[in-house]
Amino acid sequence: MSELNQQKLLELIIEIAPGRATAERESDNEETFLKNFLPLPDYRHALEPNILLILGGRGVGKTELFRLLAIPSGREALVESLVIRALPALSKTTWIAGFGRTRQAEKRFPAPDIVERQMQGAKNIEWRSFWIGLMLGVILEQEEFKLKDFLLEEIEPEIVKVLKGKLSLLSEWLPLVNNNIEKLNYVLDKLDERLIEIDDWLFVTYDELDRIVPSYVALASPIRELLALWLDRWRRWERIRPKIFLRTDLFRDEFLSFPDASKLQAHQIRLEWEHSRLYQLLVKRLANSGTEMTEYLQNIPQLIIENKTSLGLTATSNEKLFEELIEKMIGKYMGANAKKGITYRWIPNHLQDAGGRIAPRSFLKLFALAADRRLKGQVEQNLSGTAILQPSDLQGALMDTSDDRIRELQEEYPWLESLKTSLVGLSAPMQKEIFLEAVKCTTWSPEKQPPVTNPEGILQYLLQLGIVENRSDGRINMPEIYLYGFKVKRKGGVKRPK
Repeated sequence: MSELNQQKLLELIIEIAPGRATAERESDNEETFLKNFLPLPDYRHALEPNILLILGGRGVGKTELFRLLAIPSGREALVESLVIRALPALSKTTWIAGFGRTRQAEKRFPAPDIVERQMQGAKNIEWRSFWIGLMLGVILEQEEFKLKDFLLEEIEPEIVKVLKGKLSLLSEWLPLVNNNIEKLNYVLDKLDERLIEIDDWLFVTYDELDRIVPSYVALASPIRELLALWLDRWRRWERIRPKIFLRTDLFRDEFLSFPDASKLQAHQIRLEWEHSRLYQLLVKRLANSGTEMTEYLQNIPQLIIENKTSLGLTATSNEKLFEELIEKMIGKYMGANAKKGITYRWIPNHLQDAGGRIAPRSFLKLFALAADRRLKGQVEQNLSGTAILQPSDLQGALMDTSDDRIRELQEEYPWLESLKTSLVGLSAPMQKEIFLEAVKCTTWSPEKQPPVTNPEGILQYLLQLGIVENRSDGRINMPEIYLYGFKVKRKGGVKRPK
C-alpha cells in the first residue's frame, strides 16, 4: 500500500466520528446521516406502539434514533431493513418531535434558561400545560397532517397563532394554554377519535430531556410530569402514542419520585450494544466513508453488503470477518504474542464500563483518535503490508478517549469536575475507605452540586453510572475508559506512548 493511500485511509477513519462522535455533530445532510446509521434488532421493539420509553446511557445512540424517526426516508429504511411488521403502515402514521432537535441548529423550542425562569415553582398541572402546548404547537406546524383542518376549527385562533408561530416564546403561549387546558384536552380526545375513524396514528417523540432546564435538580419535575401525562393518556388515547428517549440515570426512583414508575416496565426497552454490533457499526461507517476505504474492505469477501435502502452499504454480522479485518488493519496481537492481548478483544475490553457497557461513541472515537495520532506523526510510521494502524496507536488513543469520555460526562454531571480533582493520583483498585475519604474531602462548587452530598451516596451514584465497581474483596475499582480521564493510576495499566 502506498503512503498516499495510507494517508487517505487514515483521513477517512477520522471522519467516522464527526465532532468526536457526538450525536449533536452528526451531519445534517440526510444522505450522510442515513449512511452512518446502523439499525439494531432492538429498534424493532422501540417502534412498537406499546413501547413508550426508550432508555439508555449517554452516547448509546438515543439521539441518532430520534433523528432517524424524524426523517420519512429514514423510517422507511428502518422498517425495510429490520422487516418490522408490528408497526402500522408508515403511510398511516405521522411522526412529530414533541421536544428535541432533529437538526443541529434548531431553535423551535423554548431555551432552557427561559423554561427554568418561567416554570420556577410550577405546579404539576402547569407542567402538563407546558407539554400539551408544545405537542399542539408542533402538530400545528405540520402542513401535511391529515387532521390539521380539524384542529384549526376546534382551537381558538388566538391560541393557534401563538402556538404555531411563536412556540419558542413560552411567556406568550403558556398562559393561554393554562387558561384553556380543559378545552385543549377535549380537542386531543376528539383528535384521537378522528385518528381511529381514518385508521391513522400520531407518534410524538421526545429527546434531550436533560436539556429542558439548566439545573440537574430541576429536571425531575418536567420529566416526571411528562411520564405521568403519557401514562395517564395511555389508558385514554388509542392512536396518539409517545416515544420518550431518556437517559437511564434520569429514570431512577429516588430522582423522579414517580410512584407509577413500575407501571412503565411493560412499556420500556433499554438500548445496549453487543460487541459484535459495535464492530458492525465501525465497518458500516468505514464502508460508506469513501471509495478508497470501500476497496480496502472489499479485500475481505462478504464483509460489506450492498443495501437497497437509503442506509447505504452495510456490514455482515459475521464476527469472524470482523476479527479478520482488525488483524489486517492493526495486527492480531497488541504485542509480540497473545500475552499482551488479542487486539479484537482488547478493544472492547478496554472501553467497557463497570457494567460491561460500551458507548458506540467511545468505540468509534478510539479508531478516529488513533488515526489522528498517526496522521499527525505522533507515532512511528513503520507500517507494512495491509496495516493502517498499530497497537501503540490504540493505546495512546485509549487515553484520549478516556479524557473525552470524562469531558462528556461532566457536561451531564458538572459535579464530576470537583470529584476528578480529589481522585487524581489515587491507585485502583483501592480500599473503600480511601475512596470514601477522597470523596469526603472534595470541595464541591456551589454551582455544580452533586445530587447527594454524603460520600456513600456519591459512591452508590457512581456505581449506578458504571464509573466504579465493587470488587469481591471489598475494594473499589475503576474501568480504564474512566481511569485515565480521572488521572487515577493502575499498576500494570496501559502506558501512554511517547
